[in-house]
Amino acid sequence: MIRTERSHILIANNYNTEDWELEDRIQEIINLAETANSEISGITQQKLKKPVRTYLGSGKLHEAKNQAIQEKVNLIIVDDELSPNQQRYLEDLFKIKVVDRTALILDIFANRAKSREGRLQVSLAQLEYLLPRLAGQWSHLERLGGGIGTRGPGETQIETDRRLVRSSIKKIKKDLLKIKISRSAQRSNRLKRAFNVSLVGYTNAGKSTLFNCLSKKNSISSRKLFSTLDTKTSKIYLSNEIRCTISDTVGFVNKLPTVLVDSFKATLEELKDSDLLLHVIDVSNNNFEKQIEVVDNLLEDLGLERNNMIYVFNKIDKLTNEDLNIFNNKIKYLAPEDHESVVNVSAIKSLNIDLLVNKILNQAESGYNINSAKVYY
Repeated sequence: MIRTERSHILIANNYNTEDWELEDRIQEIINLAETANSEISGITQQKLKKPVRTYLGSGKLHEAKNQAIQEKVNLIIVDDELSPNQQRYLEDLFKIKVVDRTALILDIFANRAKSREGRLQVSLAQLEYLLPRLAGQWSHLERLGGGIGTRGPGETQIETDRRLVRSSIKKIKKDLLKIKISRSAQRSNRLKRAFNVSLVGYTNAGKSTLFNCLSKKNSISSRKLFSTLDTKTSKIYLSNEIRCTISDTVGFVNKLPTVLVDSFKATLEELKDSDLLLHVIDVSNNNFEKQIEVVDNLLEDLGLERNNMIYVFNKIDKLTNEDLNIFNNKIKYLAPEDHESVVNVSAIKSLNIDLLVNKILNQAESGYNINSAKVYY
């Protein structure tokens, strides 16, 4: 059983926040912390005009330190990626472990990865993250103990030097290459036999629930973030003549660590072989338009254009009639030229799933051609 850690969160507002509202940032970092099995005792946030060397101003930091002592926390979580110097400064100030957003997400992935490939990918990301932080990092980890931010390779590589870490990275990359070659051969055979559909989307959008609904399977579906790390594939029949494979992939998140994107790139590149992408969106989330943008930008970074994509607006059962009317008006704005590439569903209630299947079938029957859904922000 994973030990629950009591934590206090630090957030620098208007610093590296893009256009996300503070309330949305707070809710997402709380969700991430809870997924990592942390109990949140308090939050300190400060509005800054520009980044500061110590992440927050000294007054705010000492205020947070006093709160942390009163709350008897053993972990500080920071909602941004810290520089090595910032992390050492904060750990010296608080005298407890400090975990930034990147380390927190890496920890969740380390706990969720089940397959050998998934574990190797997470290990690679953790080592790449730790490499520039080796100076003084090991003494901090030895003093602060295990738990969130130190699971996976962090526990076994504390005494290593840069040479050994680089050697480990080289070996993991070699192992991942062998897995990639083997998987490519398997995928090549699969591609010859079926129409291939992949689910993509923001974490917790309901991809696994939709996968279960379409495939008639009962794989893990959780309200916690990143419930799916290892790609799952199942066969379904769209008609008597057309067979389809459907794959569930890892969810995306705002400010997804670059080391994780790089580590999982081989897995995510499989999306390029998909005949159709289903971009699953949680319409009950007030931030869903920004979540669409995050996913589309990451797909673009992977070299995937937004053609051959259907936008699946999920969880419509959570909307009131008034909310649904507002949402339907937004749909006209989001995809004004191509309603064939948009469908509203509730995977958990199996609402409009037949409409989605028909849209998939239409694309398969039309020679796998679909006009790009044009989404505007």
